[in-house]
Amino acid sequence: MAGRRDFLKLATGITAAMAFPIKASNDNYGRTWDKEFDIIIIGSGFAGLSAAYSAHKAGIKNIIVLEKMEAFGGNSAICGGLMCMPLTPMQKKLGIEDSAELMIKDMLKAGRGFNHPELCRTLATEAHKAYDMLMECGVKFQDKVIRLGGHSAPRAHLPESASGGGIVVPMHNYLRKAGIIFQNRTNVEEIIRGDSGVTGIVVSEKYDFKSGSNRGQFAYKAKKGVIVASGGWGQDHQFIKTTMPAYQKLESTAQPGATATMIKSLLSIRALPVMLDMYQLGPWATPDEKGAGPASFFADYAFAEGIAIDPKTGARFMNELADRRTRADAQLAVLASGTKEKPNMPFVFCGEATANHAEGFKAAYRDGAIKKSETLEELAKRYDVDINALQNSINEWNEIVQGKAKDPFNKPLDEKTILKPPYYSIRLSPKLHYCMGGVAITPNAEVIDSNTCEPISGLFAAGEVTGGTHGMDRLGGCSSIDGLVFGQIAGNQAAIRKV
Repeated sequence: MAGRRDFLKLATGITAAMAFPIKASNDNYGRTWDKEFDIIIIGSGFAGLSAAYSAHKAGIKNIIVLEKMEAFGGNSAICGGLMCMPLTPMQKKLGIEDSAELMIKDMLKAGRGFNHPELCRTLATEAHKAYDMLMECGVKFQDKVIRLGGHSAPRAHLPESASGGGIVVPMHNYLRKAGIIFQNRTNVEEIIRGDSGVTGIVVSEKYDFKSGSNRGQFAYKAKKGVIVASGGWGQDHQFIKTTMPAYQKLESTAQPGATATMIKSLLSIRALPVMLDMYQLGPWATPDEKGAGPASFFADYAFAEGIAIDPKTGARFMNELADRRTRADAQLAVLASGTKEKPNMPFVFCGEATANHAEGFKAAYRDGAIKKSETLEELAKRYDVDINALQNSINEWNEIVQGKAKDPFNKPLDEKTILKPPYYSIRLSPKLHYCMGGVAITPNAEVIDSNTCEPISGLFAAGEVTGGTHGMDRLGGCSSIDGLVFGQIAGNQAAIRKV
């Protein structure tokens, strides 16, 4: 997590006290603008950074990126940094067969066919361009590409630091050197929309998230466009309770500032909502760490090379590399079979050969989320599992790995690793991870009006604040690339907009 720590240090060292082009002017309604910019970007994660990059590449100089919190980066800075991209030089170097069409097929399956086809296709066909952008910005990749659940091929690229900080820090540095203005502690109170479309925003400067205090409101004009890249609202319990009551008590993996402020602002100016009651649960989550920490990274490796067990039966209960919704639903069913007096929490475990190369293992083991069992007896006792049933499950898995038996769950095997002690395990309990819904956009990242079903002039959006691309559920490693792809598109479209 060094990337995250480095980024936090960087973020707190950059304040809002920067030189801005201040031009007191009036719009058609007599509004006085306190500051003017060519493009205003709301949000400093993957989508916002990509938008700033492409707008700058298109020749725009006066760009500001706004962040509500003290630290820049949002959820992007604390995520695992996995990016699923087909047809990259890294894939080709490793001899991995893949295609945009195959990724689209995987996305449609995970999304249960509710994906907006043109958005899904745009993401898959444009994903490789994000790789080129990241390389130019100085992002360093590990020399491997792994398969995540629901993907038909290994296509998840990892930054060297195995965290989102490994992406946002070099991008942020690159953009600052290019002259992009970054301003934190700035809360957007209103998106201004007139007859001609969106012309600017009203913000509170020197905003303190905890207390709500600020130094006053100011109107910012956007001559070419406003790009909303504010992310999801996983920590807004009231909004979640209202849209999906069943999830109101679930822990979220999102950072504290992930509230519904911007989705509400977009709805208030008639942006078209899409699937606001749909949320993704993270099936790699554990109750033994806060949010999605290093144990969640380790879980991806344990799922691939180990097995997940229902303690009540001692047997496997799912394809450990199925899409996230399938796995989360399977885990919830196991949890539901327990009682308050005797919970039944599923667990996943692997052997030492897997632990030795798994991301997040050392930190999660140090923190106690990962448990080591020297023997089968110790593993069975730890989770109150019948030892004979557990031994049978291990024997069956080892036969599958050796090609002596067919897997009833049809899990793909990129690494064929025999399960033997010592075993390393984590408990599993899904957490709310991603807001599937958001505002509707076109493939050009234009926000759609709920009345006319046409684009709102001057308003663009990218990333988790939008809906439709992934349908009912998304594949792992696809939120990052979603923000990177549509962020680039939004920045370019705003830059070439005729005003």
